[in-house]
Amino acid sequence: MKIGVILVEEQASFGQRNLTACVESLKALGCSDQNILVKHAPRVQNVTLVVQFFAEYTDVDAVIILAESQPSAEYATMLYGVSKLQMTWNMPVAIGDCTAAEEAVAMVTMQNEMEAAAPEHISPDRKSIN
Repeated sequence: MKIGVILVEEQASFGQRNLTACVESLKALGCSDQNILVKHAPRVQNVTLVVQFFAEYTDVDAVIILAESQPSAEYATMLYGVSKLQMTWNMPVAIGDCTAAEEAVAMVTMQNEMEAAAPEHISPDRKSIN
């Protein structure tokens, strides 16, 4: 399993507090170091684009955004954009603290199980829809 992790620079202290625990959780859940890709987004409003870059330019199975929830228009816009990308790219995205690692792995596992159980007429490559 290959997972992308996004740190938001404007929330650097939150991201740094959670990054080590997130990576350790991913490793405990079966991800190797080389399959954990960490990228930085300058601000919350840049996160959607970084998620899209992960979808377009890497072969990650899911993305984790280490970001603290905010009651702001920028955060709401990011959530909307990320939700659209999940549907477009058929790629799970988890947002929050280090516990988002478990959520991301659970979603990829469920996706893989459902894909394996799908009838033959459904494409076995979930990324081929793009």
